Amino acid sequence: MRFQWLKDYQELEEQILYLRWNLNKSNLELARWKGGDLSDVRLEKNSRASSLEEKIDKIHNEIELLEKEEIELLHLVDSFKGVDNQIVKMKYVDDIPLEDVAEKIGYSISYVRKRHTEIKKTLSFLDEYEERRLDREKKIGEIDYYNTDRDQLSLF
Repeated sequence: MRFQWLKDYQELEEQILYLRWNLNKSNLELARWKGGDLSDVRLEKNSRASSLEEKIDKIHNEIELLEKEEIELLHLVDSFKGVDNQIVKMKYVDDIPLEDVAEKIGYSISYVRKRHTEIKKTLSFLDEYEERRLDREKKIGEIDYYNTDRDQLSLF
């Protein structure tokens, strides 16, 4: 499939976002067990909470691996030739408006828009990805909020 790399990149991006959200949620739960409202509750040996620190370490490791994969993929994509690859990468990976893409690659905006329209016709998954953009931005905002306000011990 043409532009399979973009679909792979999008999947990596969403996996990383989910893991960051899960890491944030787990850290908040751990804070509740260590010094919050659950600090006086006795843990059972095989309970989910008893292995929370291990879970957090696993999530950290998984995020690191996926981020390395993402970097490797982007290095590979940077080596690709062709205007279409440049347009797709700048638009959907670098999040650059088409007007700026046209300026950076040295083509007219009308040509870049025409190429982009032709590309979108062949890539049905782009519309779905764009629709989920607001959800991803909201999750990123929530993660950032809870990472800056460490006194907050709840996701709600």
